[in-house]
Parts: sequence; C-alpha cells; structure tokens
Amino acid sequence: MNRRAPRRRLSRQLWYALGLVPAVAALVAVQVVPKLEQYDLVRGGTPIVPQPGAPGTFAGSSWRLAELTWSDAEGLPPGSKAVTAVIGVTPGDEAAGRELIKGCAAAVRDARERLWSAATSVKGRADLPTTCAPFDESTFTAVPAEPGTEVRWQASFVVPADAVSSLRVEVRLAQRRVDHVRLTPSAAPSAGPRPAG
Repeated sequence: MNRRAPRRRLSRQLWYALGLVPAVAALVAVQVVPKLEQYDLVRGGTPIVPQPGAPGTFAGSSWRLAELTWSDAEGLPPGSKAVTAVIGVTPGDEAAGRELIKGCAAAVRDARERLWSAATSVKGRADLPTTCAPFDESTFTAVPAEPGTEVRWQASFVVPADAVSSLRVEVRLAQRRVDHVRLTPSAAPSAGPRPAG
C-alpha cells in the first residue's frame, strides 16, 4: 500500500477547503453588506430633548420634526416598515448657517433604545433634499443657510414594525458627533398598514 496516497488526498482536501473560504466570504459579503446600512447603530452623546412636537435649540439653530410618515420601499426584510422624517432647521445666525454646510446625520431611536441610521434604499419625498444645507443648483455646492429661514430636509429609515409607534428622530452635525438633538413627533404613525391616500 502506498503511504503517499492518504497524504495526497488530505492535501487535495485541504486545498479544496482553503478555496472555499474566500468563496463563502464573498457570498456573505454580497448578501449582507448592502443591507448593513439599514441596521447601522449609532450610540453615545448627550441629547437635547424638547417636548414632543416642539422645536429644540441645538448648535445655534432651531430644529423641529415637521412630520414622520410612511414611505415606499421595495425588498424590505419581513416585519420591517419604511418611514421618512421631514426635519426643519432654522439657523439663528450666520455661524449656525455655515455649520450646516458640513452636513447632518439623522437616525431614529425607539422606546427600547434601538437606533437605526438613514437608509438610502428607501424613497422619501421627491420635493425635499436629503441634506440639511441648501444647494446652489448652478454650482452643485452647499451654501450657508440664511439666518431665520427654515431649511426642510428628509431622512428615510427601515425599522422593525414594532418600533414604528415609538420612534424619535436624532440629528447630529458632522462637527458635533457626540451631542445631538432628539425630536419626538406629537403623533407617531402606527405600526399598522400604510394609510390610504
């Protein structure tokens, strides 16, 4: 009996197994990575929390949650809902207006303290931008928001259906990643089917 035959067989099986590792990793990456944005968690910071439905002052601007509504989305995971938050920000002075150019990030948090970042796969309102700074359409660049003038923008989210009724919207500025404003709607959408109309 040849002693090398079992070694060759073992060597072939080892190479086969090593070849499977990158293939499995690539398959997982293709299936999981596109969906990570829906479940990205943001933590930390001290929130500024105004009364439900009321505006809050943060970083020299007045922030308010104009509405929290259902959104259309395809291919949602089972048991998930899509919502869009419309946020209004009014800079109090020129410095606050310039700070908006650096960008804002919105997230939603439920009563169980679970947090989700915005999902680009959800289509919100066609008439609103997804950035908190106004854009100059001739140069395609962000411009400072005018003091005293409200800028309305939107962020959309995919959340579990059981979270919808207790959602609060958190907004962080790019330069102030720790502190944020947490806006509570005066009336949250229900976790039931999307209203008609």
